[in-house]
Amino acid sequence: MGRALGRRAAASGHEVLFGSRSPAAASEAARVAGPAAAGGTYAEAFAHGDLAILGLRWPHALRALSGAALPEGRILLDATNPSTPDGLSLVLGPDTSGAEQIARAEPRARVVKAFNHVYAEVVEAPTGFAGGRPAVFYCGDDAAAVDAAGRFIESLGFDAVFSGPLSVARYLEPLAQLAVALVEGRGNAPASLAIGLLRPEDRRRASAPIRETA
Repeated sequence: MGRALGRRAAASGHEVLFGSRSPAAASEAARVAGPAAAGGTYAEAFAHGDLAILGLRWPHALRALSGAALPEGRILLDATNPSTPDGLSLVLGPDTSGAEQIARAEPRARVVKAFNHVYAEVVEAPTGFAGGRPAVFYCGDDAAAVDAAGRFIESLGFDAVFSGPLSVARYLEPLAQLAVALVEGRGNAPASLAIGLLRPEDRRRASAPIRETA
C-alpha cells in the first residue's frame, strides 16, 4: 500500500521519499515511481515533506514508528489496519482502533486515518469508475491536519470525505474488512472494488467539533 500511494503521489505532482528498512527496496520503489521520488530510511521518510504516510503491515507499523523520532506536530496519514497475518480479521475493536493506538504511541504526530479501506490497485488507478471518483473516508482530531489530508486525498483523484474525530477509525477499520470479504470471499477483483458516496452537495468537510492545535 505504501508503494502504491507513493507512486500515485509522484504521478500527481508530489515529491515523494520512500522509507524502508532496506536501502535497496526504497531505491527500487523510487525508481519505479519516477524522477519525483527518492529512497531513504523510515526516519527520513517520516520527516520528509508536508505529511507522511504510514502504509506498513500491522504490527510492523508500530515498530517502524518507535525508532523514527518524528518531528513535533508531524502530520501522519495512517493507512494501516490492525489485521491478523492473513488479513481476514482485526485484532482491535470495537472500543479502540489502530489509529488511536498509533496516536498514543507517537504523541508528536497529528494522526489522520485515511486510505485504509482502499485497495492498492484502486490507488493506482482511481479514475476508472463510471459512477464517479472513489471515496476516501478520513478522520482526525486536528483541524489543520485533516484539512491538509483532505487536500492531499483530492489531489490524488479521490473524493475526500471527512468523517469526524480520530475515534471514527473504529468504524473505518472494519470497513476495510468488508472490502476484504468482497474480494476474498466473493471473488471481486481488487481493482474493480471502490466505495462511493452519493450526496446532493459537497460535504467533504462537514462541520464537526475537532481539536485545534495550539
